[in-house]
Amino acid sequence: MKIVDTVQDLKGSLISVNSSGFGGANAHCLLQGNPKSKINGGRPNDDIPRLVVWSGRTEEAVDSIINSVTAQPLDAEFIGLLQSTQAQSHNANFYKGYGIYVQNGEGENATCVQREVQHYSGAKRPMVWVYSGMGSQWSKMGNNLMKIPIFAESINRSHDVLVKKGINLKEILTSSDPTVFDNILNSFVGIAAVQIGLTDILKAIGLEPDYIIGHSLGELGCAYADGICDADEMILSAYSRGMASLETKIIFGAMAAVGLGYAQLKDMVPEGVEIACHNSFESTTISGPAENISKFVEELKAKGIFAK
Repeated sequence: MKIVDTVQDLKGSLISVNSSGFGGANAHCLLQGNPKSKINGGRPNDDIPRLVVWSGRTEEAVDSIINSVTAQPLDAEFIGLLQSTQAQSHNANFYKGYGIYVQNGEGENATCVQREVQHYSGAKRPMVWVYSGMGSQWSKMGNNLMKIPIFAESINRSHDVLVKKGINLKEILTSSDPTVFDNILNSFVGIAAVQIGLTDILKAIGLEPDYIIGHSLGELGCAYADGICDADEMILSAYSRGMASLETKIIFGAMAAVGLGYAQLKDMVPEGVEIACHNSFESTTISGPAENISKFVEELKAKGIFAK
């Protein structure tokens, strides 16, 4: 028998590992060599952060794996191996954690930018997907997300649909111009496209919601997540709704959020202003002609009441 105490060339493709002990440890494993050559040491060719999730019988067991990733340069193949190792749930592992890692300069060890380890009670929590309405848009909202291949593919598909309508979706989602969303049509298609892309990512990694809920435009996101409509139908519905808002000849209106409940606000609103949504005991949404809303918002602010 030759004791393996140095790195040696593998003759053939199989190695056996055996462990037998009087304490009851009897394990035998047959490993097959991987002939694939690692390119650049497994270093990713992008700057997308990597996520590692891990479970163990003790907190220290989870910490040891989370720390191991930072003991070497970021290796996408190593992280992929860790992920596949725990693709199935282990009932006896009562501690679960995660780490998010970024790569540094060539040859430098990875950095963990976020981590957490918690005791797991074993109770499965329901997953809820919430789809927002108007107001959740901002300039360059899709800029960094476009680095994710699944998201980029989704946006390209929606972009191709909207190009036929004269809309440049990729420009809308990556523009640094803060006024790009002053056009309500851009807001509708931008929010809808991002919701489609994020839903595609979640489903691609095997997640399915227990509940879905959407507000206003977000109801289209719910329809897509639930399979009621496909991506093309959703983005075209958002486009049609935006066009209807542009083409309908109505009084120029505005909405505002107020930090008061309906009971407190109902006797304060002036003529022409309506309480549109009873959000909670401490929040309402008001609606009306833009001039009336602006004036009332300033009056509320002067009284120290949140209004925006």
